[in-house]
Amino acid sequence: MDTNSVYLTSAEKDKYALFLDIINVKWDELPIRKRMSMAKKGEALIDDVNLKQVATLLDRNYSSLYNTYVSIVGDLQAILGTEEDDVKRLFAIPSDVYHLYLVQHSDIYDFVQILLRGGDISFKTFLAEHDSSKATVLRHLKQVRDLTRAFNLRVSYEPIRLEGDEKTIRLVLSALYWLASGGHQWLFEEINHECVLSAFDYVCDEFQLQKPNLLTHEIGATILAVTYYRVMAGAVVQPDEKLATIRYPYPNLISDLLAADFTKESTGLRTCLAELTLTEGRSEAAGLFFLLRYCPVPLRSITSTKVTADWADERYIPEIHRFVTAFLERIPFDIMHELEISQHTYDIFKNALLTTTVTTYILGMDATSVVFNELVIRMPQLKPNELLHKKISDTVDYLLFEPAFSFLASGRENLIKAYYNLIQQVIQQYHPVSQVKVALVIEQDYIGYMDILTALDNIKYVAVSTTDEALRDADLIVRTSSIALPENVNPEALYFTWRLNASSDHYARLYGIIHELWMQKGTQA
Repeated sequence: MDTNSVYLTSAEKDKYALFLDIINVKWDELPIRKRMSMAKKGEALIDDVNLKQVATLLDRNYSSLYNTYVSIVGDLQAILGTEEDDVKRLFAIPSDVYHLYLVQHSDIYDFVQILLRGGDISFKTFLAEHDSSKATVLRHLKQVRDLTRAFNLRVSYEPIRLEGDEKTIRLVLSALYWLASGGHQWLFEEINHECVLSAFDYVCDEFQLQKPNLLTHEIGATILAVTYYRVMAGAVVQPDEKLATIRYPYPNLISDLLAADFTKESTGLRTCLAELTLTEGRSEAAGLFFLLRYCPVPLRSITSTKVTADWADERYIPEIHRFVTAFLERIPFDIMHELEISQHTYDIFKNALLTTTVTTYILGMDATSVVFNELVIRMPQLKPNELLHKKISDTVDYLLFEPAFSFLASGRENLIKAYYNLIQQVIQQYHPVSQVKVALVIEQDYIGYMDILTALDNIKYVAVSTTDEALRDADLIVRTSSIALPENVNPEALYFTWRLNASSDHYARLYGIIHELWMQKGTQA
């Protein structure tokens, strides 16, 4: 899990980060072959912890690190239910298990539990139960409050609840629960896990959605569990003109769920489902289809070999499908050919544009970018590309003048922002604006170095050359000897010594340097 978890306080983030650093230091000092052998034999990676070495490598004070380490050991002992200090056993605990332990012992997680389940719990009562001050708890909740605010939701404290669009609330709560465990453990005690998985499979069949992989299957079950809790709390998806843009013939899920075996264990859920009107049931089905099919981890519709990849979008979101198709046809930028991507990759990209357009229109925001910016901090903040932004905005404006697309006009700014963020990320991956210039100082045309030449040629963001002229502006100079180089060598270039018969570890070190140089060149400071 991420060390910047929304559930952890600063002190807990330090503990979790140190736990990972101890593992990573040990990981890095072992050769790859040794690590592979240990993994196959099931041997523990950590057999001792040299805290002084870790402190030196991290440029941290040993005394402060020691206190944090002692606290980590106490946590790991609590997880195992033992007081022994066997390092092998303690640090064999998976990082996700430790993260979840920290999460479930935080006041933030308790607060999110109330947001999900509803009720009449006041903030004053919450503070008293946690023996904490208002200022402290609000400080702990900052990242959760920032996340909800980014989704145009509001946290109310008297009583504690989320206010805003119900579909968005369910999206945010699903994200928060997934961030807590990452699928490692089922967090909804009142609902049987296997029953929800069965219900999700049933819903996918009814909505004609492709069966997802193992991890996405758990995400879908989490969304369905959140839906159950919200219905039981009396929060129902309201009829929505924008949601009506999706013209899928929703089945009567309510009557089918009432008759299904997987809801029989939850009498509370069955009672709430039975009390829904036909209109509310249809709105619930529409909201669930929207969350599963068009939100940031979308499931694809089932297709046959006789139809195009986006046939379902042509049928069920015809206006938006026509808009996206027209956008791709009219933008002065041939995405498929200029980026040199396959038809399969292009289809995935077009589906991402469709998904982004639907969520931006229905939710009134670029939900996909919000998810990545708020939750996936590794998403690079790329340098502005003004020419690309102009091409996108000009094309969108041109299309919005057409009467058929005027329904999207009120969300113009969000739409342009969403398209720009998505297309810029695609360009960064498939045709990067910034490249790392690598100069190879090796024996020319020597077959022994075909391995490194081939490896570097296959990295899209690397421009590799073996000429002397390339030394002038090289970002990285890879050489096989310490031969003196000309005076016109780029003074800021990094050096890396390459060896014949290089090990996998050597490749990893070189790739790590190249990737970091690329990130520094392509992203904002």
